[in-house]
Amino acid sequence: MSFTLDVIINPVILFGAAIVGGIFGFVLFRVKLKKGRNKIQQLELELMQSNEETLEAQRALVILESKFKDQQTSPVIPMKITGKDNSKEKASK
Repeated sequence: MSFTLDVIINPVILFGAAIVGGIFGFVLFRVKLKKGRNKIQQLELELMQSNEETLEAQRALVILESKFKDQQTSPVIPMKITGKDNSKEKASK
């Protein structure tokens, strides 16, 4: 007795399986696409908040620089020392 394997392909079942597989793939694709769009929106929101913080810091820096520009006088007194005067004083002592 020999064992033979006869494959019977039912076209109705094959067509039904193709339709179910197509619908299943379409649903999975839509879910993945929606997750990707939500992630992009979240990242764009984070980027906008980061840019807003950067602009606020730059605005504060400009205000601070303008305050220092208004104060043209410096509290440090410049000292002009010539090398000849210092060397004579040190030598005489």
